[in-house]
Amino acid sequence: MRLGIVGGGPAGISLAWFLKGTKIQATVYEGLEDVGKKPCAWGVLKGIESYLELPKEAIYSEIRGFRIFLDNKLVSEVRGRERLGYIVNKPLLLKRLGEKVELRLNSKVVFDREGKLKVNGKVEEVDRVVVATGHYSLDKGATIPAIQYITDLPFDPEIVDMYFYSDLLGYGWIFPDPNGAKIGVGGYAEIPFLMEKLKGLTRGKIMSFHGARVADNGIIEDRLNGRYVGEALGAVYAVTGEGIRPSIITSKIMADSLLEGKDFGKEMRRSKIYWTLKVHADVIRRAKASNSVKGLERVLLKADPKLVIKFAMGDFGKLDLIKLFGSAII
Repeated sequence: MRLGIVGGGPAGISLAWFLKGTKIQATVYEGLEDVGKKPCAWGVLKGIESYLELPKEAIYSEIRGFRIFLDNKLVSEVRGRERLGYIVNKPLLLKRLGEKVELRLNSKVVFDREGKLKVNGKVEEVDRVVVATGHYSLDKGATIPAIQYITDLPFDPEIVDMYFYSDLLGYGWIFPDPNGAKIGVGGYAEIPFLMEKLKGLTRGKIMSFHGARVADNGIIEDRLNGRYVGEALGAVYAVTGEGIRPSIITSKIMADSLLEGKDFGKEMRRSKIYWTLKVHADVIRRAKASNSVKGLERVLLKADPKLVIKFAMGDFGKLDLIKLFGSAII
């Protein structure tokens, strides 16, 4: 079978990587001249090792601690010897994975009236297409704006800071970067409001500014049809914005489903990643419905910091949720 994968981000390239050397011939079509262009904080949390080996040269540092702030006051901190994740060079990571698959850059993809895949004006003979174009294929209402500075702030390479606010349904962050720090804010607000929040976080000399939209509604049920993976499927943790690892996990489930002749939707719905993404989305949905982040504030202020970190990382079970939120969230 010939598989066309539209989009050369973490989901698209990893799907081809999982299929290399199998009966499925996968080709990734990326519209830009290079991979890894979408701005993000480059964090990949633990568990990714179960799916693929990160090239050593693409790892900047190992995450061993998290700090969580509410209205700029430290409320939770966890740090130890355990590796909680990585800060990666995302463009280099995707480039290295892309070297091992059929990746075509500068490939402008459209579908003609008959539904055939056309790349740079020519029909590509493929048996199946999977869309991995991230937020670009989503309605604006299914995403939030996120903005980010890269500064020269000296920042501990093993620590990640997450910020939450009583007047913003969203989040801020400071992630270590080879040049200093990535400092950003995203949420359900207009850009001027987010810029004010970002000014309150920013330290160091600003070297560059980026912006993007991020999926924030959880898995989109009507896209569990075997045609979408990654952020195009909604695979982003809504409370924290983590997307690289969940995107790669959805691609592994897709690859296994294709190779084993199984229904992707059914396989996704029985997976832990589906459930944990849904829980994150439910927390955001409840906050939107009540027009308040008080519930999340209570969790941040009163819960065991280790449980808060587990929830933020998507590494939780039902008992953890009961301890954090009570039975209402289950």
